[in-house]
Amino acid sequence: MRKDTSAYVLIIAIFAALLVNHPSYAQPNIQNRDIVVAVNKLPRSLEPAEINGNIEVRVFYSVFDTLIRRDFINQASGQNPKLMPSLAVKWNRIDNRTLDVTLRRGVKFHNGDTLTADDVVFTFSKERLWGDSSLSKAGRKHFNSLEKVVKIDNHRVRFVTKFPDLMLELKLTGYTAWIVNARSWLKHKSSDPNWLKSALKAVKWNPVGTGPLKFESRKPKVEIKFTAFDQYFMGKPNFRSLTFNQEPNRINRVAGLIGRKYDIAVDVAPEQLSIINKYSHVEARSVQLDNLHVLVFNTKSEKLQDKRLRQALSLAIDRKALRKVLWLDRNITPNGHQLKSFGEMYNADRKGYRYDIERAKELVKKSGYKGEVLSYRTIGNYYLNSEHAALLIIDMWRKIGVKARLDIVNSGKQKHAKGAEIYTWSNTVRLPDPTGGIVISWGPVSDVQKRHKFWAAPPQFNKLVGVVERSSKTMQRYSAFQKMLDIFEDEMPGTVLYNPLYSYGLQSNIQWTPYSIYFMDFRPDIFSIKDN
Repeated sequence: MRKDTSAYVLIIAIFAALLVNHPSYAQPNIQNRDIVVAVNKLPRSLEPAEINGNIEVRVFYSVFDTLIRRDFINQASGQNPKLMPSLAVKWNRIDNRTLDVTLRRGVKFHNGDTLTADDVVFTFSKERLWGDSSLSKAGRKHFNSLEKVVKIDNHRVRFVTKFPDLMLELKLTGYTAWIVNARSWLKHKSSDPNWLKSALKAVKWNPVGTGPLKFESRKPKVEIKFTAFDQYFMGKPNFRSLTFNQEPNRINRVAGLIGRKYDIAVDVAPEQLSIINKYSHVEARSVQLDNLHVLVFNTKSEKLQDKRLRQALSLAIDRKALRKVLWLDRNITPNGHQLKSFGEMYNADRKGYRYDIERAKELVKKSGYKGEVLSYRTIGNYYLNSEHAALLIIDMWRKIGVKARLDIVNSGKQKHAKGAEIYTWSNTVRLPDPTGGIVISWGPVSDVQKRHKFWAAPPQFNKLVGVVERSSKTMQRYSAFQKMLDIFEDEMPGTVLYNPLYSYGLQSNIQWTPYSIYFMDFRPDIFSIKDN
């Protein structure tokens, strides 16, 4: 499955030479500070309440700000993350269900409005974000603990939860917590009880945030352009404009980087790293993602109802071989649906996912599998190496007598459509805690259980989720989490493959640090350009 590296270098070199000699790209974009980022796919929306996929959050993170920032750069393994002020200058717990937040004064939105408590209250309103019938499905998952969010005065907001939520401050640093401009929404308000849905159509491609990226224009499936928001409260951004350019082909992205068409290229494959580093004016930067590539087994499928077959499929996967062939041994397979960053919630002694061909063969026989062909779906050009991994895994399953067919689809909708049996997915660990990992991905409000209904979890599993979410006692939460992992690994509604190595290619004079989540941060304290 490995590509011929010499041929690969030659192809990229030819493309790069053509780009360098093209009049439009004779000089690096970074000289005039117009930055171009080559991405595999463009966001499907620019409204954080609507969708929070990997391809969206890397853009959201610099269009909007959160009340609190998470310090990704100084995060030490196994330690609690450091939290930093952002739109909030301070926050304090009144009790275990009440958090008061004091806003930074004088912060401007892209439309000229000044940030007030009204914007925060609207962002976290029950109707928009977290209520049972809220506009945001994702918000219901992340902020299901909220009881109310109220304005104390123009610069203070109070968050009240239904039960003790130890993760509330961390939740305010990311997914669905980006603060939007209330007026840009409320000007579309009407007597229609569904006015928020109508407003969404207007704001999703005309976002108004406070971040360093100010929306300018969009060409569907081509590019989204932003200008620098010079009134940004953290200081003037270190660029004039920043454009996300869609380039699905990885070879073209790397060639464009080398040829100076692009300043940053995302989703660089491991075998491309050495190619990039052959050139003095570009370099590769990699990070181990807090993200688990997984396979989902549709337990409602007639072919996969017997958990012994699902267990066999997991046991037959040689994850070490996958990491060696696809990732040059530069990534890991965690020992369960957990990460070391969970700190006190992490169990270093779990055995994790085993590779045992003989045991897998026994389970296949006991399951009553009759040789049916299983559908293995993956979205083309979405998860790095997913197609190659699929072919290798299907070959591994042949060794235990199981047949599977690779089906490349174009969207998540197609992936989950009728006939879904096995499909690729990624579980971003959005918070360094089970509530940001297995709970959000596989718990009672997850799409797997609630929307797609591919797994009817045992009642005990969902009861334990409640303990992890609501308890304020570390050992009680830890014990519940370990029992959740036991049930999950026995039921096997899905299996973890590995945490991917995620790499970017950059022009060498760009100073920028990638994060362990897909967020791309273009704030002036993170992103700058050296003098040539």
